[in-house]
This record gives sequence, C-alpha cells and structure tokens, in this order.
Amino acid sequence: MPRRPQKPKPRSRPSPKTRKSVKAKKRATAAPKSAHALDDFIVSGARALGLAVDKAWMPAVRTHLDITLRHGATVTAFALPDEAEPAPVFKA
Repeated sequence: MPRRPQKPKPRSRPSPKTRKSVKAKKRATAAPKSAHALDDFIVSGARALGLAVDKAWMPAVRTHLDITLRHGATVTAFALPDEAEPAPVFKA
C-alpha cells in the first residue's frame, strides 16, 4: 500500500512590523565587509573594466562616486508628470 504524500504545513505570515525588521536585518547582513561600503564596488568595477586603482586614490574615487550616487538619487526622486518628455527630440 503506497504512502500518501503529506500536506505541507501552512506557514503563518509575519506581522508588518516583523517583516520590516526582517528586511532590515537582511540588508544589514548583505553590506560589504570592507571599512567603506563603496570600496568593494569600486574594486569590482575597476576589475571589470580592466583598470588599476592605486590605494592612494581610493579616498578620492570613493568621494566622487558617493557624490555621483547622491546626485543620481536626487534626480531619480524627482517626480515628473506622465506628459513630460525624457529628452528633447532632434530631427535633422
């Protein structure tokens, strides 16, 4: 006589508060292990592009990348109406 497959146990859903704290913990554990959060990103990007970044230049590269990312976040956060064109269209 074959065994019947067991029914999966229903999982209880965590409360919204618990979900937020779980997401925050996941983000915290996913952070890079270097002293500065952008160092791993800089090193991997330079490696992908075949560039060598001298350790003496890392603070300057980190500062410029941080500024660039903050400017990008500001632009992304700006809400545009649906009718707005992303860029002018030039025709020759």
